[in-house]
Amino acid sequence: MKLWIKGLTVVFIVSIAFSLFGLASKIIAEQKSKVVEISVPISEVKQLAKITGRDFGEILSEFKKAGVTSLAVEETTVRDFIEKGRILVLKGWQIMDHQRFLGVENELTKRIISREDFNPESYYIFSRDKAIFDKLKAALSCRGYEIMTEEGEDIYVIQEIDGRSGFSGIGLGFDQQSINFAISSGFNVVLMMKDVKGKTAQEIKQVSKVFDENISVLILQNNEIPQESEAAKMLFNAIKEKGIRLGLDEFKETESLRKGIREKGYDIVRVYNRPAHKWMQEYLLAVRDRNDRLLCLHLFLSGDEDLIRYNKEHIKNIYDDVISAGFKPGLYPQKASSFSKDQISGPALILIPSVASLGLIPGLYYLLRIFEIKESHALLSSISLWGIISILALIDFSLFRSASSLMVSIIYPCLAVSREMPVDGSIVKNLGQSIESGILTLGRATALTFAGALLITGICSDMDFIVGLEKFRGIKAMYIASFLLIGLIYVRFQYGKVPLNKPLFSVGNLFTLSLAVGILYVLINRTGNFSAIPIPKFELYFRIWLEEMLPVRPRTKEFLIGCPALVLAGGIKNPKRPGQFRLLLATGLLGELSLINTFSHFHANAVISIVRSFEGILLGSFIGSLVLIGFLTLCRKGNERE
Repeated sequence: MKLWIKGLTVVFIVSIAFSLFGLASKIIAEQKSKVVEISVPISEVKQLAKITGRDFGEILSEFKKAGVTSLAVEETTVRDFIEKGRILVLKGWQIMDHQRFLGVENELTKRIISREDFNPESYYIFSRDKAIFDKLKAALSCRGYEIMTEEGEDIYVIQEIDGRSGFSGIGLGFDQQSINFAISSGFNVVLMMKDVKGKTAQEIKQVSKVFDENISVLILQNNEIPQESEAAKMLFNAIKEKGIRLGLDEFKETESLRKGIREKGYDIVRVYNRPAHKWMQEYLLAVRDRNDRLLCLHLFLSGDEDLIRYNKEHIKNIYDDVISAGFKPGLYPQKASSFSKDQISGPALILIPSVASLGLIPGLYYLLRIFEIKESHALLSSISLWGIISILALIDFSLFRSASSLMVSIIYPCLAVSREMPVDGSIVKNLGQSIESGILTLGRATALTFAGALLITGICSDMDFIVGLEKFRGIKAMYIASFLLIGLIYVRFQYGKVPLNKPLFSVGNLFTLSLAVGILYVLINRTGNFSAIPIPKFELYFRIWLEEMLPVRPRTKEFLIGCPALVLAGGIKNPKRPGQFRLLLATGLLGELSLINTFSHFHANAVISIVRSFEGILLGSFIGSLVLIGFLTLCRKGNERE
């Protein structure tokens, strides 16, 4: 064995070892986090009490027995007060017709209209509540609105002089009475802060007065932080001082939050917060599969059912599903499990990703050798590419991770499939040998792809990826680049070179190209969380059936297409007709990329990802074997007829 081959082997083993350590650390962190809070908005409980005529306290007591552990208190906004009738907002021209819009005539409105600086385009905010008046006056001043005030006859008026509008979303703080009631009733408290982006330091100072150790989680609307740096600093200092955990909404963008807290350290709880729905399995999947530890339930507030009983049963079913899966309820004073990261210090946090990225070198080397590039040139090219990507670490370590993980995600699946394309001249003689050859083909390819998945896990070994602050970027690019590359590899093995002596734009070639582009388009659109192509109902029902029948739902692309294609390819491998099994191998790349995709969802539970992939391989092997048996049986009968 040549010296550099030994070196590449050592590099590969070391990078895998470090990646395994990263995977083990992730599993340990996830298995330690088993406490889940189930919350409902206190405002919705009040609405339910009003709709049903039942006592608010009695409803809460019933919900608590059903499994609710926490009450969510939302920050009150100007819009909330408008909807509740606590304030009235009118334009100046409407005040001129005050008898119509206010329904009364009084001296205060006459005085406003009679002023020389009266502006018909100004906004005038009326309230009979002095506390609301004071809060709104302070908030508008902080936001830079030019205002004037009037008081009289128990009516308080704020004039927004310029008519700028846009103030209805301004947060005016939390209802302290609701917080106190939740704590005294034995619930954890979840705060939902609104209009975070526009908050000033003075507003943060005011709103953070309710922060104390009894607050379990603070959710920032849309995962945003204040744009004003002083306000952001004040907010995070208050959170840290009071020991409050940040809630990260898994369905919202995290870029703003990531930039704000990445270098400050954090204590984060992943949050599931969706409109009310009855697909019970989704709540369990959020906790079990995606590491969410706070379920923000929303109540059903309309319908012909007994609404209290209906909601109570809904909560109880969710509670039972979560607890039966091995999780614990976050009953006051116990709080939901969080994922923590200390302030960045030293090289420890970059060691595992840096060493794991070395695995790119042997993978690229062997991939280049498939194209018969000289050994020295292949080695130099592999090291050079790794060196270029490593330079990114000096500029932006996050960019380095993205680039190296994307390269690994393309190289290893393609290498795994392409290593099965050579033929050695032997022909499989019987059914047993065919099945064995097919299973071994799938096993070898999947083992190498799994090594790539491990390397990606090591490269992205950081709490930022577990909580969802950082994500694997380039799933669609991975699919496109991998299939283009495997196409070139197929041509290389099948023809030795691109057959330029044949017409490129023949009817057959154009049809094949159109079909391939169409399939790739559908595949790319169906990849990711959102698809331009709707998922058929029968597929949704099939997925639900799989969830109910198996411990974890495997990916359909793996066990229905990718893995069976590899088994079939290995079983019909024939040097006389190499094109058939090589096309099947190229199809099998879909399953290998799907395996990579599974492990690139770093916020997903690692054990669940392993089980999901293992199930896909077993089912795919079984289905592939059945298809292989059927195919060979038909071939044998056809030969007998001839």
